[in-house]
Amino acid sequence: MASRQIRLNSTAIIKEKLPEIYGKYTNIVMQSGEVYFVKIISADSEKIKIADMRLTKNELKIAEVAEIILDVPA
Repeated sequence: MASRQIRLNSTAIIKEKLPEIYGKYTNIVMQSGEVYFVKIISADSEKIKIADMRLTKNELKIAEVAEIILDVPA
């Protein structure tokens, strides 16, 4: 089954598209190079609330996010 990637790679685009990707699993690439595979629970103008595969909840600052990668069916 084919899929394509949607890459959100600027803070403005991330803030604009966040409501569309609530509840979906995404890869979040931080500016430090760390990559997280998480489910986005909620977000506001400063932070993204996430849950990892073990359902551990955390918050990430949007300013520290370099890119959000979302796989969608083609």
